[in-house]
Amino acid sequence: MAEMDISLFEVIGPVMLGPSSSGTAGMARLGRAAHAFLMGPLASIDLRFHPRDTGCFGLRSHVALVGGALGLSPEDPALRRSLELAREQGIALSASKFTEEPLPESALTVRLSMVERSGRHCDITGVSVGGGSIAITNVEGFPVSLSSTAAYVFVWADGPVELDALFPGREIASSRQDTRLLYWVNTGKSPDRDGAAAAAKLPGVTRTLAIDPFLSLGYVPHEPLIRSFADIEALSDRTGKDVFEIAMDYEENRSGRTRQEIWDEMCGMLDHMKAAVREGMEQPVHTLFGFGSGEDGKKMLRALEAGKTLSGSTMNRAVAKALATMEVADAMGCVVAAPTAGSCGIVPGCLLTVQEDRQLTDEMVVRALFTAALAGAALYYHKVSFSGLGGGCQGEIGVSSAIAAAGLTYLGGGTTRQIVDGCALALKNILGLICDRIGGSSEIPCIRRNGIGVSNAFCGADLALAGIRSYIPADEVAEALVDCEKRLPPELRGGCGGLTSTKTAAEARKMEEKINASLAF
Repeated sequence: MAEMDISLFEVIGPVMLGPSSSGTAGMARLGRAAHAFLMGPLASIDLRFHPRDTGCFGLRSHVALVGGALGLSPEDPALRRSLELAREQGIALSASKFTEEPLPESALTVRLSMVERSGRHCDITGVSVGGGSIAITNVEGFPVSLSSTAAYVFVWADGPVELDALFPGREIASSRQDTRLLYWVNTGKSPDRDGAAAAAKLPGVTRTLAIDPFLSLGYVPHEPLIRSFADIEALSDRTGKDVFEIAMDYEENRSGRTRQEIWDEMCGMLDHMKAAVREGMEQPVHTLFGFGSGEDGKKMLRALEAGKTLSGSTMNRAVAKALATMEVADAMGCVVAAPTAGSCGIVPGCLLTVQEDRQLTDEMVVRALFTAALAGAALYYHKVSFSGLGGGCQGEIGVSSAIAAAGLTYLGGGTTRQIVDGCALALKNILGLICDRIGGSSEIPCIRRNGIGVSNAFCGADLALAGIRSYIPADEVAEALVDCEKRLPPELRGGCGGLTSTKTAAEARKMEEKINASLAF
C-alpha cells in the first residue's frame, strides 16, 4: 500500500477551473494520469461513472476527463473546449455507468477505457478523492496502489522478474493477472528513465514506462513530520516554532523541495485568490446554470455600503468576497481549491478581509495560508473526506471553515494552542452538514453556504483568541467528523435528501438537464 501523504498544496490548491475540485479538477487529473499510459494517438474514449455520481455532467466531469486524456491540466482554459478539441481530432466519445457488482466503494470512481488508433486498448481506473487529489487504483486490469506525488517505473512482464538490483533501496510492488505481472517502482521525485530502459532488456519483460508524478508537488520517502493536532502542539512546545514554521518544515520534509520553492508556490496561491476575488467583485459573472445571480458578492457589498446589514464591515466584506469567488468557480473560472472548489471562497474571504482591515503584508497572509494548510493536513491523517459525495458538506464547508479559523487565529496573534482550538471550535459547529446540492451543479446551496462558512470561521477564531478552549480536543473533533461522514447515508451525500427533495429543486433539475444535453456525447 502507498503510504498516506498529503502536500500542503493539496489543502490550499490546486489552481483550477471550477466548478468542483473533486468533480472537475480531480477528474482532469485522472484523465491526465491516464494520458501518461498512452502509446499513441487516440481513436476513442469511453468513460464509466458510478451510478451514484449524479453530478458528473453538471460538474463537467466528462469535459475534464476528456481534456485530461488529451493532456490538458486542471487550470488550462482550453479544458472548457475539450469535447470540441477531441472531436476535431476524430476521437469518438461515449459515457455510461458501472454495471458490474460489487460497485466501487467510492461514488467518484471513474474508468477511462481508451482505444488508440493502432487498436491498442488502455483502461485506467481511478478515484477523485476530494480537493482535486486523486488515486489510481487499476492500470490495464492490474490493481495498483500508488502515491500521486511520487514518480514511478512500471514494468509489465510475462512472469516474475528480479528488479531489486536495478532499483536498490526503492519500494517495489506488484500485481498479477494469470501469469502476467505488473511491477511498479516508487522512484521518488523523478522518473528513473535509465532504470526503465534497463528493465526493458530483462527476459520476460514486455514493456516498461517511467512516468512523472501525477501531482507535481515533490516527493521523497519520508515519515510525516506531523499526523495530528497533538503532534503540532508537541512539536511547537519542543522547538519553540510557530505553526507557520512547522508547516514549512512539514512540506520541505515530504517534498524535498527548497523552502524558497515552497514559499513561492504559496505566494502564487495568494495571487490567484486575489485575482478570483477581483473578477467576482468587478466583472460580470455568468454561472453555468444561472441558478445563482452571478451578482451575490456585489449585492452583499452594496448592501453593506448602504447601511442595510447588521453584522459589521469585516464580516460582510468577507462574505462578499467568498460569494464572489464561488460565483467565479461556478462560471468555470479559475480559483484555488481550499481544500475544495465547492468551498473555495471561505479562506480567501476571511484572510483577505482581515488583511485589509489590519493593513497586513502579503507575507503575513501567506503565513496564515500555511497555517490553514497544516490544519487541513492534520485532518487528512485522520482520514477525513474533503468531498461532499464522500462525506457530506461537513467535509467541504466544514473543513474550509475550520482551516480558515486556524488562519484567522494566526493573523490575530494566537498561540499554537489557540490556533488548534480555533480550528476545533469551528469544525464542531458544522458536524453533520449534508451535501444537498441541486442536481449536479455546485451553485445551490454551495455559493451561499460559503457565507455561512465565513461567519463560522470568524466565530471559531474569536472564541479561541478570547481564551475559550474546545472541551473536546481537536483530534477527537476530527475523529467525530470522520464518524459523522461514515454514518451519513448516501442520499445525504449529494443524493436526493435535504434541499434536493424540494419542488423548486425538481424544477431546477429540469433546467439543468436541458443545458447538460447540449454537452452530451
